[in-house]
Amino acid sequence: MKDIFLVHIMLPEVFTPKFWDLVPKQTKRINDLLESRVILNYSLDMERKNVWVFIEAKDEKAVMDILSTFPIIKDVSVKIHELAFYDAAPIGLPELIMN
Repeated sequence: MKDIFLVHIMLPEVFTPKFWDLVPKQTKRINDLLESRVILNYSLDMERKNVWVFIEAKDEKAVMDILSTFPIIKDVSVKIHELAFYDAAPIGLPELIMN
C-alpha cells in the first residue's frame, strides 16, 4: 500500500544562471510525475523560496528515489513528512449543458 508524503523543498537564496537553466527540465519532470499521479500536488510560494510537493509512494526511500530524479535536487534542501491522511477536493468533470 502506498502512503502520502509531504516534501518541503527549500530553494537556494540566490538563483544562479546554472539553477535557472535547470528550471525548464524541472518543470518537465514535475509535469510528467503529475500526469502519472506520482505527484499529487506541487506548489511554490510567492517569494520563490519554498516548494511543497505531495508524493504518493511506498516509503521514504521511494520518495527519495523520486526526488533524486529532480534536476534541481543537488541545489536544494528537503524535508520529508509522512502524512497520517491526505484529503483533497474531489475532481470532477464540468457540468454538461445540453442545448
